[in-house]
Amino acid sequence: MAHSDEANAACFGAPELREEKSPTRCRTNSRRGLSDPGRRSYPPVEAVRRALEILRAVNRLRIASVTAIHAATHLPKPTIIRMLETLMADGYVARDNMFGGYRVTCKVHELTKGYDGISMIIEASRAPAIELTRRIKWPIGIGVLDGLAISIQFWTGAISPWAHTSTVLGLRPALLSSAMGRAYMAFCPDDEREKILACLRTDPLQDFDLEKETKFRQLLARLRNGGSCGFAVRDPRTEPKQMTTLAMPLMFEDRVLAAISVSFYKSAVPLQNISKQIVAPLSETRQKIEENLALLMRGTGIHGDAIEPVPHGLAPLAPG
Repeated sequence: MAHSDEANAACFGAPELREEKSPTRCRTNSRRGLSDPGRRSYPPVEAVRRALEILRAVNRLRIASVTAIHAATHLPKPTIIRMLETLMADGYVARDNMFGGYRVTCKVHELTKGYDGISMIIEASRAPAIELTRRIKWPIGIGVLDGLAISIQFWTGAISPWAHTSTVLGLRPALLSSAMGRAYMAFCPDDEREKILACLRTDPLQDFDLEKETKFRQLLARLRNGGSCGFAVRDPRTEPKQMTTLAMPLMFEDRVLAAISVSFYKSAVPLQNISKQIVAPLSETRQKIEENLALLMRGTGIHGDAIEPVPHGLAPLAPG
């Protein structure tokens, strides 16, 4: 019974029986930004690492014998056989007796289901966006096209001392009035822009008449021609009016994959200082993210046109 009490206390964290822990701990999904890879909650599980290494080796070798896997991984052959049997039991590897080796199955595609274009954009953007917020203090947003809106998929407000709200994740700023939407529309390919404008014309909720379309086209032309130094500003009538948002496109080749924005209080940054305090660091961060995107896109063989818009969200339109 005493042993059982100790086990239960360990599970539920009774302080009198709990083992003393280090005061510094790792938050694996921290809202405070990047986790320190040197401060893990637990050491890596070697069996899992070996199984993944063997799966990668089989994938590279196409038809892999135990000897070939041993040469590629330097793991003991008994370990390789046990891992192969485990991968076979879960359906990721099959034995091909005709060719005298092992091969991966179609089930390995399930391992990439969660890594779509949006995940790649966030991976490329996360570290530079966090670094920028730590430098300029204002929250940074990353948004992707979502129908006739922009869906905010990443936001650094959790580490910004001057964020105006708890979160904007999942909100959908309108294409016509938001900085992100305007940046996207200004720099996307002409044929994509015309398709979106046609949808705006036929959507009764947009009230997008000929006069508004003419003015919007003129605004986009000014942005493309560098009249605003490559950034868009949201409609000043957007709430909260004491704030504004600047946005730039994130591009791969000639395709706009997403938009990056920074929001700040108008009274906190004098107009004459916006170029130095906001535009220049945002442009530098945009360049870093686009370099990361190019490396990821080319490394995985994914093309820009393979990144699909997110499904229509249910969140209300919001500034961005």
